[in-house]
Amino acid sequence: MEAFEPLINLLLLLSTLSIAAERLANAIKLGIRGLAAGKERERRVARVALAVSILLALAVKADFFEILRHLEAPWETLGWAGREREAPAGATIQMVLGMIVTGVALRFGSKFWHDLLDIVHDARRRLSS
Repeated sequence: MEAFEPLINLLLLLSTLSIAAERLANAIKLGIRGLAAGKERERRVARVALAVSILLALAVKADFFEILRHLEAPWETLGWAGREREAPAGATIQMVLGMIVTGVALRFGSKFWHDLLDIVHDARRRLSS
């Protein structure tokens, strides 16, 4: 596997999930009544966006720590199917923390992850020439 492939896989997954989180947050934001302009509005929108990102990570079981362990195909770690067996309490706590970390990472936004992906692609191109 090429040296940059695991990082590219990670960035592609986070870019895709952050796009989904942004779209969901925008849909919810449009439905919130009484969002006055100013700092309070920005705070409320930021809280909604963070909550949506974390809920999306929980919904698709995007455990950041598990994703990092499977960078060759991180998308295969998503989902709850086939993962119904009992897990020790410590593993469950770690999994939930991993999903919260993913949600916080998604909150950086798709532009952030896409820009990082561009940087990695450019570095790979320069190093391979």
